[in-house]
Amino acid sequence: MSERGRRSEALRAGRPLVVGAVTVVPIERTVIHADRGSTHAWFSIAMEPYALVVRDAAGIRALGTGEVAVSIEQLRHSVPALDALLASI
Repeated sequence: MSERGRRSEALRAGRPLVVGAVTVVPIERTVIHADRGSTHAWFSIAMEPYALVVRDAAGIRALGTGEVAVSIEQLRHSVPALDALLASI
């Protein structure tokens, strides 16, 4: 990627899935790459699963989808409006 290239990365909450007394909220990681040359520009966007937030009778917990451990506190800090979403369901 050239010096003009840009990359941004963010976590966001997906649509909650409610099954009985259990609610699962997928957390998605999005990565956007952008670059431009003198006569062209290109963009790419990738979205991948990052974690699941599970709310049930035992409480609220986070389950990472990869090898990296994920905590609910980390997700509350990194995902905009996650607390509000959890409070509304």
